[in-house]
Amino acid sequence: MIFYNKKNRVLLGISIFLIILVVIFKLFPKADENKLLENKGEVFFSAEPGFYEEPFELEMTAKSGTIYYTLDGTVPDKTSMKYEGPIQINDASDQENVYSMRTDVSTGFDKEEIEKISSDYPGYQAPDYKIDKATVVRAVSCDELGNYSDVKTATYFVGFADKPGYEGMKILSVVTDPSNLFDYETGIYVTGKSYDEYVDKYRGSGEYYWREEFWGFWYANYRNRGIKWERKAECQFFDETGEPVLSQECGIRIHGGVSRGYNPKSLNIYARKEYDGNKTLQADLFGTGYYASAATLFQGGNDVRTKAKDYVVSAAVKDFHVATMSYEPYVLFLNGEYWGVYWLNEKYNAEYFSYYYGVDKDNVIMVKSGALEEGKEDSLKYYSKMYEFCSQSDVTREENYEKVCELIDIDSYIDYYAIMLYIGRSGDWPWLNYGLWRVEKTENSPYGDGKWRWIIFDLNSPGFSVDLDSIKYVMDHDEMFKNMMTNDTFRAQLIHRIEELADTVLEAERMNDILIEYQSFMAEPMRKHDKRFFGDDSLTCFNEEMEKLKVFFAERKEYLLPLLDSYR
Repeated sequence: MIFYNKKNRVLLGISIFLIILVVIFKLFPKADENKLLENKGEVFFSAEPGFYEEPFELEMTAKSGTIYYTLDGTVPDKTSMKYEGPIQINDASDQENVYSMRTDVSTGFDKEEIEKISSDYPGYQAPDYKIDKATVVRAVSCDELGNYSDVKTATYFVGFADKPGYEGMKILSVVTDPSNLFDYETGIYVTGKSYDEYVDKYRGSGEYYWREEFWGFWYANYRNRGIKWERKAECQFFDETGEPVLSQECGIRIHGGVSRGYNPKSLNIYARKEYDGNKTLQADLFGTGYYASAATLFQGGNDVRTKAKDYVVSAAVKDFHVATMSYEPYVLFLNGEYWGVYWLNEKYNAEYFSYYYGVDKDNVIMVKSGALEEGKEDSLKYYSKMYEFCSQSDVTREENYEKVCELIDIDSYIDYYAIMLYIGRSGDWPWLNYGLWRVEKTENSPYGDGKWRWIIFDLNSPGFSVDLDSIKYVMDHDEMFKNMMTNDTFRAQLIHRIEELADTVLEAERMNDILIEYQSFMAEPMRKHDKRFFGDDSLTCFNEEMEKLKVFFAERKEYLLPLLDSYR
């Protein structure tokens, strides 16, 4: 006889429950996962994002729920337009300008305030004509319980075949809720609340000249940094023929230093798992096989009227012992409105060095302008110790110079400085805008030796001065370089490398041909760009700046090489 106490009854109940579960799984097979996804109410469009020669009707469908949509980049909800039938997609360029008419995107628009301090007014203008536009459609479905599907986004360009300024250019459409860019408190692209607080903080002093002389440094929303100032966006990439390459949810942030205050601005683009499950941009955007986790849409920095310096020099020295970035030419459309010419370039990070140099990304240290960009919290100590030894040791002694060559890749250091010295880099360098990297723990690979190696970036600031004694300039501003110049072997190798540059990759005729080709390729895109942001489609400024670059490379060798004799 079995006595059913409380414990026995509980065990019996569990056993019966498990038997029932087994029966259910046998009678009802596992639901198909694809069907479950389809039943979430995802919205489908009848036409893929891209370029179309003729207007067409766009149909939307969803497995369930009611479809709501917007045409201004706003994330749709039940207050948006309700889809009740096909919508007409035309060339949107005849529509009124909206976001491009804003003048709160840069303190550079405030001519009156700028001229109280200086005459450095950039001449920005909101367009007085209807700029090119694409149609941006965003849609969701909403069920009876108020649950929304994921947002479906598509950008449609109609009738662009004969529009000037796009030949050979790739296209990027960035779509984001307008509040992400232009909201007074949280918008990342405007002067906003941060600027007003900046003004109010000092206004009570009765003095006007509390401001930095250069308006680009005046504090504003767009000068804020970090993940808090990253916004979600849909980034849709098209190749130079207009074919879709990639559509992905990404994070966007304002990029740069002083150029954050310019119009237009550079944008960093980040792939993140929390946006769409992807840690990398899901296309080979640079033709190298590298699927980047981040990229920069670069407006040219201080070289805003040609955007040539970073690209042409980096391309010329890409086979030297320095890291360089790949560049691809793009036209940006922001929430459907034409937003100018950019370079899409790679972004230096642990993934970049892992891919191109075959090292463990979790083992990478990178320092930029003296600050740790990649590595563990205390990894900066490796840089500090290296810099101290290379700056303060007597490197005329052979054993100390050998130690230097154990700490740094001397070929990389020499190549980097040879390039910088030849182009006359100055202004905010070498104490800023320099960078280098290494692995923290040695690895069994060619670049896993723990030596520091240098990276090329930000060549657009002051420089390219024909008659600059750049060696003296750098010795006056760079303690490590000054000390290294006391070593005869280093000086001889550096001078030899500069002479090689002058006779090979930066040789005058070669650079002249490259600049002519660049000028021809970029002329019409830059004409459209300058008209959009400066109200000037004459190309006068573009051509004048290009001629200055040609003169620099034509005359730099003649000035610099004789000067080298005094440093031998």
